Amino acid sequence: MRGIRYLVVWAAVVASVHGRPTAGAEPHKPARLLVVSVTVGFRHASIGTAESVLEELGRSTGLFHCDHLRMPPGRLPQPKPPKRTPDVSDEEWKAQEAGFKQAQEKFRRDDEAWQKLLAAEFAKVFSAAALRDFDGVIFLSTTGELPVPDLGAFLDWIKSGKSFIGFHAATDTFKSSDAYCDMIGGHFAGHPWGSGGEHAFVVHEPGHRVTAMFPERFRWKDEIYQYDLRYKPENLRVLVSLDMQASTPQEPWHVPVAWVRDYGKGRVFATNFGHNEATWREPMFQKHMAEGIAWAVGRFDAPSAPNPEVQAAEYLRSVVAAAAAATQADADALRGKVDAKIAKDPTWAVGLRPMLLEIRGRKREERAAAYAQVIAAIEKP
Repeated sequence: MRGIRYLVVWAAVVASVHGRPTAGAEPHKPARLLVVSVTVGFRHASIGTAESVLEELGRSTGLFHCDHLRMPPGRLPQPKPPKRTPDVSDEEWKAQEAGFKQAQEKFRRDDEAWQKLLAAEFAKVFSAAALRDFDGVIFLSTTGELPVPDLGAFLDWIKSGKSFIGFHAATDTFKSSDAYCDMIGGHFAGHPWGSGGEHAFVVHEPGHRVTAMFPERFRWKDEIYQYDLRYKPENLRVLVSLDMQASTPQEPWHVPVAWVRDYGKGRVFATNFGHNEATWREPMFQKHMAEGIAWAVGRFDAPSAPNPEVQAAEYLRSVVAAAAAATQADADALRGKVDAKIAKDPTWAVGLRPMLLEIRGRKREERAAAYAQVIAAIEKP
């Protein structure tokens, strides 16, 4: 993949996982994981490749076995909204809009049978009896309000000691549920860092097994999500973040990319990587994925306690990057002062978080006063 300097060969992926003893399962028995790739909203084109890669990874490492819950066949394509061109008159546009509305209503009627089939599949697979057969679940770029019959019971199942692994758009699922958002860590709120761009990342713990395959700073071509204000840094141990100073656009907030957390007796591993098909074929990502799954299913222990101080520090660095770009201030000098204060008092940046969060709700042209306030806090002796 363009921009990555240190590649890990596939043999290292296998060697790093296979043969290591399991903390909570039989050493040589693969974990049984339910892989859900159903989408009610946007569907990523990389899902088919991702399913194949997961199958191969499970087989070659002996780490896990996949059972799939896929989209039932037979769904009719949804009508596409019309796009108005300059040569379309008001009368013609009105007729096109009316036709689209009729097509939508017809689709909803025709889609009812498929939706019932989908709900029946979820009712069967997510029943208490069926879930007992699984060690964990993978949400593979799922989107929308999936018809899980009892979401609370499912979350309690994870808390009981199971594993949840979320790839990319798993955070664009169950937007209406604060409880699901709390479990996975955050909910999708846009992706200014698009799939065609090469973005910069920082690894907060280069020695952590889930991220040890990455250079401490690297560039990667993929689509990166930001998360809404339900995100709670006190719940998560963030291992990789967007390096805002070296990315475009520069936005004044923290963008976590990969994290782990304990959830009751269960374990959650989530990574935002995985939009692009090429990502799934990348050995470094496959290693990241294998180690994250291995940790989630209890094959080894690694630090998972929340690190809000680390996240607050990265949040402040992001604000500094955006503020410097907007005000022509010296970004390196400001960042040096930030890092010096954090080294002296790791909790200092945490205390600034309420001030930083206020910037999130302001339009770009309305941030100047807030930037000045942050810079003053940094400059304060």
